[in-house]
Amino acid sequence: MTFQEAILKSASCNTRHLLLGNGFSIACIPTIFTYNSLFAEADFSDNPEIELAFKKLSTTDFELVINALEKSSVLLPAYSEKLDELCGKMSLDADKIKELLIDTIANRHPEYPSQIEQEKYSYCRKFLSNFVFKGSKGRVYTLNYDLLLYWTLMHEIDNEGFKLVHNDGFGRDTIVENGEIEVANELTWQGKASNQNIHYIHGALHLFDVGFQLEKFSWVNTGTTLIQQARMALRLNKFPLFVTEGDSEKKMSKITHNAYLFNSYESFDGVAQAGFGKPGNTCLFTYGVSFSENDRHIFNKVANGKIKKLFVGIYGDPSSTNNQHIISLAESLKSSRSIHPLEIDYYDSQTANVWG
Repeated sequence: MTFQEAILKSASCNTRHLLLGNGFSIACIPTIFTYNSLFAEADFSDNPEIELAFKKLSTTDFELVINALEKSSVLLPAYSEKLDELCGKMSLDADKIKELLIDTIANRHPEYPSQIEQEKYSYCRKFLSNFVFKGSKGRVYTLNYDLLLYWTLMHEIDNEGFKLVHNDGFGRDTIVENGEIEVANELTWQGKASNQNIHYIHGALHLFDVGFQLEKFSWVNTGTTLIQQARMALRLNKFPLFVTEGDSEKKMSKITHNAYLFNSYESFDGVAQAGFGKPGNTCLFTYGVSFSENDRHIFNKVANGKIKKLFVGIYGDPSSTNNQHIISLAESLKSSRSIHPLEIDYYDSQTANVWG
């Protein structure tokens, strides 16, 4: 069916939720958003020993390898005084990985919001208005860590005819000092809140872990681009929060060890469960989601949940190999339900005109 037909059919539901996958970004700028992971895109040709370090630690997590190298460079001299040169190289390699991480991001992401046409923002905001509008309890979840969703939500347009209501959970802390109330400069995650309706389940490039809190970088407040802010943050050992692992189990390990990520994951679980007891009258739309095995931790929640309806976006010929794979995996969610039936419909994602 068309996206418009799917929306009409979902009108019987009290609430619509949305799950975005990499196809959301590819539809905007196909030439730069076709990567599967930052690790797969990184160029290790000048530093083969760094690539080997990732393999030895069985990870694609940049932060984990950087931390391992930095800690080893400090720890090894305690065991031998002859390792100064090796420790120095480990420390330098940790810095090289930081630059490699930023260079990879820079090569695969627009630097300014203005590099995306105004018309594209208008279409995307109209698409999102089906899920996060005034009076709605809908939520948007994204598996992507690029900035397109964030930029679109922040791109206010005059005379739209609708009101997008969005809350990503970040705000400014207030501090009382000598009887005076001061507002912090940083945007930080305010913790679990029922009104948060935008969730980056796998993190995002503008979210940075500073150890004791999670900060959100904003171009509007600083006039400094993401790439410049990221470079400055990495020099201070602040890392962008995103899940770069290549399989579902490792992704879950990262998610469960971070309060923000785990809260978003629990929120999605709540949507999949559709309330307690009997199934709630809610539905979930997917757009640009490939139903890949490395996101099994996401779809297991739907399989084990009680949400009534699932609308799956299909791009192109439904009989193609890729689409048949998506349909097969989606149907497996349906067949796994034994008590609470799951209704699945498929819609042509091109008819959603997400970016025009």
